[in-house]
Amino acid sequence: MAYTFISSDPINTRMIKFILFSLNITLYFVVNGLFYSENYISELYHTSEKDETFFIFVPRTIDKIIYTTLVSIFIGYLTDFFFLNENKIKGIFKRDKENRTILKRNIALFIREIQKRYLSFIIMTFVILIISLYYILCFNYVYPKTQVEWIKSSILIIIIMQILSLLKCLFEAILRLLSFNCESDKLYKLSKIFDNNS
Repeated sequence: MAYTFISSDPINTRMIKFILFSLNITLYFVVNGLFYSENYISELYHTSEKDETFFIFVPRTIDKIIYTTLVSIFIGYLTDFFFLNENKIKGIFKRDKENRTILKRNIALFIREIQKRYLSFIIMTFVILIISLYYILCFNYVYPKTQVEWIKSSILIIIIMQILSLLKCLFEAILRLLSFNCESDKLYKLSKIFDNNS
């Protein structure tokens, strides 16, 4: 969430990041709904409403939350292929800084590549959002008693994903700090594994 609303990125605009954030939120709901089995839905229908408390769904859905979280991480890595990082443009400047003509040509090619990737990403997102909306409407129409639990578990998944993202950043920062304090190239390289922009 911080990547979308706070972090500034000269290549990936805030609008593109907002589209990606919307896609992720929608996919959390869809993937969560995909893991509702017939047995689970039957159990929900036969559970008395007076026995229900707000967090009663957590023990019932812990495996579904884990599967959905894993699928969401995988989807996140797939969407990363549509985005270019700053290192590519830095490489162009370092490699071609002596020859302005080649530099201009390579930057023009880089901009064209960004435009193609963004167009592909927007088309893919639009198609996925239409299919997801259809699935969500059908799911809620066919299983009306699952709506509340489905929404609560989806929100829990969103919170878990944000916590995982925060922990990843924290772990990366700790590794970088240790690498600087210990003057270790290996720790620094290890920390770059967790960096989306590297």
